[in-house]
Amino acid sequence: MKKLLFSFFLVFTASTVYGQNVEVKTNPIGFAFGATNLSLEVPLPAKPNVTLNASGWHYSTELREWTDTERIAGASVGIRQYIASDVDEGLYLGMASRYMNRTVVDYYWDQTTNSQYSVKTPSDYGSLGFTLGYKFRFEERISIDFFGGAGRILIKQAGGKYYAPAEWIAGFNFGYRF
Repeated sequence: MKKLLFSFFLVFTASTVYGQNVEVKTNPIGFAFGATNLSLEVPLPAKPNVTLNASGWHYSTELREWTDTERIAGASVGIRQYIASDVDEGLYLGMASRYMNRTVVDYYWDQTTNSQYSVKTPSDYGSLGFTLGYKFRFEERISIDFFGGAGRILIKQAGGKYYAPAEWIAGFNFGYRF
């Protein structure tokens, strides 16, 4: 599953390099805290207010320990429809599929040796959901994108754990159009 998603992500990004309106986005504040991410957004040639998106991200060990999160990395592919604009700016609705790589750590207390030990269990999952956001464009090349959304966890790793059937996302990105 990981190889399939990674291959799809590579094919998508390679095909967008030849386009004229590729927008590369990231969150520099996330970089400061250890969450590295990179997103690409490409408008469709026939309908410039509909865009395809692909993104990938990774959480550092320090950030995972500080926030007590189990997420290690992830990838997302989606589509956006800008509502009140003929181009890709302003209010939008989107759909996205996500893949999350994570490891759940369970702590146990051994009564015979009076010690605590942990068991790490891989618990990858895939979800499908929607986003609502707003994108500001400055001077046709620079953008700021705010978004939030929810998704339903549809596929989970066999034997893996997850604690909720849904997930919530929110964030913002700074972008540059080539």
